[in-house]
Amino acid sequence: MLRALAGSPEQVQIMYGLKGERQLVEWEVDWLPGYENSRPVRVGNAAAMQVQVDIYGEVLDCFYHAQHSLSRHSERDFRVLVLLLEHLETIWQEPDEGIWETRGGAQHFTYSKIMAWVAFDRAVLLARHLNYAGPIEKWEALRDAIHDQICARAFNEKKNSFVQAYDSEELDASLLLMPLVGFLPGTDPRVKSTVEAIERELMPDGLVLRYDTSKVQDGLPPGEGVFLACSFWMVSSLKAIGRLDEARALFERLLTLCNDLGLLSEEYDVNRKRLVGNFPQAFSHIALVNAAFDLEDSPDARSRSHRKNRHT
Repeated sequence: MLRALAGSPEQVQIMYGLKGERQLVEWEVDWLPGYENSRPVRVGNAAAMQVQVDIYGEVLDCFYHAQHSLSRHSERDFRVLVLLLEHLETIWQEPDEGIWETRGGAQHFTYSKIMAWVAFDRAVLLARHLNYAGPIEKWEALRDAIHDQICARAFNEKKNSFVQAYDSEELDASLLLMPLVGFLPGTDPRVKSTVEAIERELMPDGLVLRYDTSKVQDGLPPGEGVFLACSFWMVSSLKAIGRLDEARALFERLLTLCNDLGLLSEEYDVNRKRLVGNFPQAFSHIALVNAAFDLEDSPDARSRSHRKNRHT
């Protein structure tokens, strides 16, 4: 990251090659059929050039957890984060491609805005905890402004739920992370009604879709399996809104989907009863571990459980 920021934060990409390559030109290998004829086969990834605002919150949240558990970072590391925050301040109000790297055009994705809130929230916590100098009052003001904007523009009164993007009517499983990152507590009625809406509309056979691909213009043909990471997020969200028994039951069911080596793919085909998509998928396993910690609810569970929610 230090090398990437040597010039300017604007040069930071969301992904790099294994050797640090910045150019990840995407092209289709049209002579290959793909696994079980799953064309197109692509080399590279055009998402490397996308703007995904949520990644800034992910970086700050990771840094916060690492500092909380390991106390191994220095003020020099924090200065790198300050540069990222300076850049985020200029772009958080812009549309982006979001966590799912959609190819249907940039939008004001709710999850991206939530993670922008996370970025400034964690910066405030870190600066105060470590006694590092920083524009704390400005970060607090930005954090609160983002929170107010999300609550005003991302909550759909008709659906009684937060929605995928500002002024949208579509749901998105990433909204399940709202109480888990501390944006709103599980006791908030808007969180409860959002979880219930996702249950009604995005849970065929009791597992969670990212969103309804027949309604969302994401640049891809409709139809995909349920997302296992999203299903583990539902476990944590059910726990957050007080439905512990149902959370445990879903968690146990998800564990039965692991293969003989205990591995999971990205998706699951509920009709053909098989793992599908990228395999093995770290995203699924990280969500599994986080859900296990949330269910454990011990004093040593994930550090995010130690924070008080500031907003109601």
